[in-house]
Amino acid sequence: MSYVTVRLQAEKQNPLMTRHHRTLPLAMVALLASFLGCLIARAQHVPLRSGVSGEAQLVGNNPTQKSNSMEAIGLLVTLEARPGKEADAEVFLKSAQPLALNEKGTLKWYAIKLGPGKFGIFDTFANEGGRNAHLSGEIAKALGAQANELFAVPPQVEKVEVLASTPLKR
Repeated sequence: MSYVTVRLQAEKQNPLMTRHHRTLPLAMVALLASFLGCLIARAQHVPLRSGVSGEAQLVGNNPTQKSNSMEAIGLLVTLEARPGKEADAEVFLKSAQPLALNEKGTLKWYAIKLGPGKFGIFDTFANEGGRNAHLSGEIAKALGAQANELFAVPPQVEKVEVLASTPLKR
């Protein structure tokens, strides 16, 4: 039995093995990649014009869409409460809000509940100086003082980059 005969028999048993069926998915992938590449290229070439007080306004299809360019970087802190300390951890996080309001370099600060016993803090800053001030500020000191009592593991702190945000809607 020759190679051609074996191949023809395989193609009859499994029609997806034909050349036509093998190249169609590849062509679809190439077409999709080309389309996505065009979309990305268009998105990267959208001109920005300066807005008011640190805001940038997109010029293009939606002139009302704004992005606050001051929120460049942030912190994402995840916390896991000790069993039986979930309510205390929640009260502690809520009590930190006035401290965040007093930090000049902290633009936005959120205390969040991710699930039973799982909490987080997300905050944004205009620059590294604001983020560093926050990391050595009153909230960080209070968190350090309460961490062993309230949390099962040390707080997991990740420095993040803000890619996009929306302004508050009124």
